[in-house]
Amino acid sequence: MEVNDFFKTADGRIAKLYRLRNKSGFEVDITDFGGTLVSIRTPDRNGKSVDVLLGFGNPADYVENDPFFGAVIGRVANRIGGGRFTFDGKEYRLALNDSNGLNTLHGGDCWGRRFWKAEPIDDTTLALRLHSPDGDAGFPGAVEATLVYMVTEANELILDYTATSDRPTVVSMTNHAYFNLAGESAGNCLDHRIQLKADRRTEIGADMAPTGNCPTVAGTPYDLNSGKSFREILEALPNGFDDNFILSDVDGVMKRDVVVASADSTGIELRVATSAPGIQFYMGYFLNGSAIGKNGKGYPQFSAFCLEAQRWPDAVNHPDFPSMRLEPGRPYKQTTVYQFGIAK
Repeated sequence: MEVNDFFKTADGRIAKLYRLRNKSGFEVDITDFGGTLVSIRTPDRNGKSVDVLLGFGNPADYVENDPFFGAVIGRVANRIGGGRFTFDGKEYRLALNDSNGLNTLHGGDCWGRRFWKAEPIDDTTLALRLHSPDGDAGFPGAVEATLVYMVTEANELILDYTATSDRPTVVSMTNHAYFNLAGESAGNCLDHRIQLKADRRTEIGADMAPTGNCPTVAGTPYDLNSGKSFREILEALPNGFDDNFILSDVDGVMKRDVVVASADSTGIELRVATSAPGIQFYMGYFLNGSAIGKNGKGYPQFSAFCLEAQRWPDAVNHPDFPSMRLEPGRPYKQTTVYQFGIAK
């Protein structure tokens, strides 16, 4: 495995960059700071290697990483409504850190802004580990989290998450990769198409937190089962998607090809499989040019999309949602696979 210095933090620590590579040249770069995906290079229809992952031109920008480019998200992905929840009879209050200051987003003090302990396994596999102490960001229980990244000869990037705790707590991990299948510096994603196999979604209110309702998508702009172009989506929904789609009412069941996305310009296709019961489809509405990318230019609005496999957001406040409770002796597990190829 190729390992290089990536950047130095203000306290003098060196973030490392690890390169995973298969025999056909599919490559993924990961840093131990935030467990962050830094680049994914995959061939287009002409065999040219294309970096399809947004990221910073200045590696030190990953310290703040306001958009969460490629970061591991924990303890709890997505929003916790009002930044509070009651768990085993005790109320926990968390930081209000989403864009409108009304909810907790991605666990508040996100795991994607910390050093993880890296353990290279071989040229295709990297394990990352993080200790989250009791009371971390306001959550109960000490948690030991592990994420194993692996690339395969089928141009798959596999993410295997596990977590254990010394007392009951809540956990829902994901990765916040921003994809542009035309290339990370290609601009907007209007030439993309997506099919997302989900019959329901978790409805959100004006504050972007789930209301508890789970309406069907049939007959609405949210129905992506037959596939739509990004251009079609934005014509119907000018702000695009930032919504959790329901893949299952049960956690832990592996589901293949829940999402298939592609770009006309390169022919690159992305297929997603996951054991998570939900997936957040976000189209980059909040990108505004302030995040300077690898080409030295700002990433504009709608220049990437995210597919964040997760437990349903705000499940801690909705008892009828699949639980994100983690008990001692019963590890949290989640597997997500991003497979890259050429659309037929």
